[in-house]
Amino acid sequence: MAQTIPPATDTTGPTNALAVPAFRSLWLNSVTFYLVSNALRFVYGWVILDGLERGETWQGAGVFVLGVPLLFLLVPAGVWADRFDPKRMLLGSQLLLMAVMAATALGMGSGAGSLWLVLVSALLAGVATALGSPVRGSLIPSLLPTELLYSGIALNAIAMTLSMVLGAVAARQFGDWFGFDGAFWFMFVLLGLGILALATMASPGPANRNDKATLRESVSEGVAFVRNERGILTLFWLLAISGGLMSPAMFVTAQAHIKEELGRTAADAAPLFALMGLGIMVSSIAIMRQGSMKNKAVLFMRAMLCGTTTVGLMGLTTAFWQILALGFFMGLCGGFFINMNQGLIQGNTPKEVMGRVMGLYALVQAGLLPFGALLLGVLADSIGTRITMVGAGAVAFAMVLATYVRAEAIRQIN
Repeated sequence: MAQTIPPATDTTGPTNALAVPAFRSLWLNSVTFYLVSNALRFVYGWVILDGLERGETWQGAGVFVLGVPLLFLLVPAGVWADRFDPKRMLLGSQLLLMAVMAATALGMGSGAGSLWLVLVSALLAGVATALGSPVRGSLIPSLLPTELLYSGIALNAIAMTLSMVLGAVAARQFGDWFGFDGAFWFMFVLLGLGILALATMASPGPANRNDKATLRESVSEGVAFVRNERGILTLFWLLAISGGLMSPAMFVTAQAHIKEELGRTAADAAPLFALMGLGIMVSSIAIMRQGSMKNKAVLFMRAMLCGTTTVGLMGLTTAFWQILALGFFMGLCGGFFINMNQGLIQGNTPKEVMGRVMGLYALVQAGLLPFGALLLGVLADSIGTRITMVGAGAVAFAMVLATYVRAEAIRQIN
C-alpha cells in the first residue's frame, strides 16, 4: 500500500523536526516519559535483587508483570489511537502512571515494601504504559511532513537514548540518597514535567474519528495490512527477534550477569544501560544528519547481525570494563535498527491505520520482552547467566542471518 503522508509543498518550511511546535512539545514530553519507562525496569529489578534479596527468577517475573498489560492493551489502544484525541490519551495514561509511582513511593517509604507491592506496582505501571505507547508512535507521522519523518524518528530515538543514558543512573542516585522510595518519587516528578510539556501541544485530532467498526473488525484490518505487506511483515519478524531475545538478554539477564558473574551489585548495571544509550544516540544523530538513505533494510539487518553477536560476547565477559565496552557497541548497532525499522514501517503505512499498526509494533517490540525475560531468568537460574546470554545471542544471530539471506520482500521497500 502506498505511502499516504501528504508531501510538503512549502519549500521554505522547517528543515528540522524540532522546528515544528507540536512535535517539539511531543518530543519534550517523550524525553521525560522515556526517562521513566527505561528507569522502571532497572528500578524494579534493583528493588527485587538488592532490596528484597530475591533471585533472577523473581527479577524476570517482575519484568514479566510489567510487560503483561502490553499483550492485552496495546492493540486495542492502537484502535483507540485512530479514533480518539491522541493528546487526551497521552495525558490520561501519564496521569495514571504518576498515581502508581506516588502510591509505590508511599508504600516503600512507610516500610510496607514487599515483593507483592513491587509486582502490583509493576502491573499497574504496565497498564499505563500500554495505553500511551501506540499513541506516541502514531503522532510522529501525523505531526510532520514526509521529508521530516526520519528526522522526527531519529529525534525520538535520541529522546529514548537520553533516557537510557540518564534514567537508570539518576534513579539509582535518588535511590542512594533517599532510599528506594526516592527512586519512585524521582519518576513521579519527571512525569509531571512531561505533562506540562504536552499541555502546549496542538493536537492533530483523531485520524479515523468516524470509524464505526467493532474493536475486533478494526484490529483485524490492521493485522491484515501487516500480513499482506510482505516487506512490512518481515520487518515485524525481525522486531520480534529483538523483542523476544535480544532486549531481555541486554536489559534483564545482563543485570543479573553483572551481579552473579562479575561480582558487582545489580545497581551497577546502570552504567551499562547508560553506555548502550550513548551508542544509540551517536547512531541516531548520524542518521538525523544524513536523512533518508539507500538500502535502509539491508543496513539495519547488518546492524542486527552485529548486535546479536555482541549479545553473545557480553555473556563471555569476565571483567566489568569488558561488558561496558560491548554495551556501547551494542548501542551503536541498536541505533541503526531502531531508526530504520520504525522509519520503514511508518513510511509505508497509511495514516488511517497508523495507530493500529503502531499498536502491533509496540506489542511485538515490548510485548515479547516479558516472556523472554521470564524464560531467560529461569534459564539463568538453572544454567547460569553466561551460557544463557551466549545461547540467546547465537539463536538470534541464526534467525537474523536466515532472514538476511532468504527474505527478498524486505529489500524492495524503502
